Amino acid sequence: MKLWIVSMECAGIAEAGGVKNVTYSLCKEFSELNHKTTLFIPVFGCNSWEHIADVEDVQSVEFELCGKKETVTYSKGFNTEGNFNVVFINHHGFSEKEDVYTYTEHESQLNPLFVKGTGHVDGLFLDVLFQRAVCEYSKVVNRSEIPDIIHCQDASAAILPAFMKEYKPLKKVQSVVTVHNAGPAYHHNFSSVGEAAWYTKLPVELLENSMNHGSVEPFLLAANSGAYISTVSEQYAEEITDPENYELTDGLSPIFFEKKINVKGITNGFDFDRYNPEDKRVSLLPFEFSPEKGEMDGKFKCRKFFIQNVVNTDNFNSKGIKKFGKLECSSDFTKETYICYHGRLTGQKGINVLIEAIPAIIENFPFVRFVLAGQGDPVFEKNIIELTQQYEGKVTFMNGYNRVVARLVSASCDFIVLSSYFEPCGLEDYIAQVYGTLPIAHKTGGLNKIVDEKTGFLYRTNKSDCLVAKISEVIMIKELKSSFITKMIKNASQTVRKEYLWKTVIQKKYLPFFKEILKNSKN
Repeated sequence: MKLWIVSMECAGIAEAGGVKNVTYSLCKEFSELNHKTTLFIPVFGCNSWEHIADVEDVQSVEFELCGKKETVTYSKGFNTEGNFNVVFINHHGFSEKEDVYTYTEHESQLNPLFVKGTGHVDGLFLDVLFQRAVCEYSKVVNRSEIPDIIHCQDASAAILPAFMKEYKPLKKVQSVVTVHNAGPAYHHNFSSVGEAAWYTKLPVELLENSMNHGSVEPFLLAANSGAYISTVSEQYAEEITDPENYELTDGLSPIFFEKKINVKGITNGFDFDRYNPEDKRVSLLPFEFSPEKGEMDGKFKCRKFFIQNVVNTDNFNSKGIKKFGKLECSSDFTKETYICYHGRLTGQKGINVLIEAIPAIIENFPFVRFVLAGQGDPVFEKNIIELTQQYEGKVTFMNGYNRVVARLVSASCDFIVLSSYFEPCGLEDYIAQVYGTLPIAHKTGGLNKIVDEKTGFLYRTNKSDCLVAKISEVIMIKELKSSFITKMIKNASQTVRKEYLWKTVIQKKYLPFFKEILKNSKN
């Protein structure tokens, strides 16, 4: 097959959320299976070129958008790490941005109207510009390059199937839109038919038929334009077609249910080779270890290194991170129980549930230490900073994002809390399990892939008292049944390798799905 994979982000190029990892792994694994795969991605100010070779400008196009002529330049390159082709979309609207979707602290300092962590004010314009540019590329490229399938990643690429209908080279090309997150604030929807018509110039009838309670919904535009809809886990596919999940899907699930839109659930894989704890060149950890083999000495050395050289040093200086709070630890760093959280600080992630639970855990178990890392809602950031001050020596906060620090956080702890209200798939549980850190997770969406008391721990009601009860139970199991925990650690890491490698997911799930799509297109 020939595939175009369209995404605003990709690991190692432009990174924001979990979409980056899926995009990279799809490109890499399909290419390794000899399917000609090309990634389409904008050039942001934050793009990395470390693994990009043979970059050359190949073409410029001009097209009208929002009443003005816009010029886009295409550059071709090759990702040497994943061995796939890349077409870069160059436009000043992207290059002037320091992050993929939101404003950075630096941008907020330059312009007070650009509040850190909020979405770009021209976000809809950039979405449409990107997708139109991908379609325009089909008019200037050799016909032999036209794909069999265009795979669009999340809402920022979900209108593309509707645009494809207007481009002769793409009219017979099949399209798939993968929903990575259908929660509130992730839909990239238009506030009205008028606004959608202004940006997209799509037929009003199509826009009116793609309404989600007053807004024009990109995911419905995709479905109504003949795209196949998928999502990132079997469980999340069930949730976003369940009419009872109105709030969790911002009104989308009842519409999917009513319109009988089929959603294919394929649980994301895990790119083990980019995290392998037995190879510090790829894990970026200071020491090597193997939870699969029960070799954990290196994990505790990583903990010691992290606390001494990151948490408790005044000389720590790492790009992207502000540090709050030090930790009181025993000399061998093994007598305490270390519990972490790493991820976005947003309402979806249930960070408020964890913040409310921490005081009760510390007061009941004085030997517990919390390591929190991430960035997002300023209120949550402030609440966590206050915890580091209130419980001095027992809570530390790595505010921001740095890949090395993020991996050290996961690798250094005994458990990771994943208290999401909803979770389409989840990546942090994979990373933690591979690093010998057991997840304690709310039983929702893709987190259901955790097998309770075999590869992690699940709790059902996402309230702070329920989380306190579950964490307390887990702590006691660790104290009284350490061999049980040891067995779980080994089983969890082995399960990820056995069932969830991307190569396995591509071969067993994606290839049959795509082949069925192409078969249906010929009937």
